[in-house]
Amino acid sequence: MNQQDFCCGLTMVALLRSIYSEGGVLVHDVPMLVCPTCHKSHIVPDLEFDYIMLTHYCETDRVKATSLRETVGESKVVDALAKYPEDERIRTGRRVVPQQFDSVLDLINVAKSMGDTTWHNELMEQLKKLSSYQQIKSR
Repeated sequence: MNQQDFCCGLTMVALLRSIYSEGGVLVHDVPMLVCPTCHKSHIVPDLEFDYIMLTHYCETDRVKATSLRETVGESKVVDALAKYPEDERIRTGRRVVPQQFDSVLDLINVAKSMGDTTWHNELMEQLKKLSSYQQIKSR
């Protein structure tokens, strides 16, 4: 896992989605990393190049809809999805779990002990966001 796999203090969740490319091609079965807390998302890094190439070819050939799974194969999509564990936020329907608060509070203490006021302020803002998300159920 790398930096792109984390958001709001926990691992992002991999889901299959249908998305439009910048050129207007609808691509089905695209593995996306989604943050159940803030809903940021991006394509799973392992298949991002495949997605870019597929959309380029479709735009060139004027294809309006396609499936990434059919292009790269079922096993490659399943392998990409398997790298990401089930997330408690999805299972419980909550957008924020206690571990996220604990992680941010621990980092706030580290920033404070280091005297890094910029990082401390950024973490305090993150804590405020998490607090506001706690009142909202997941979609």
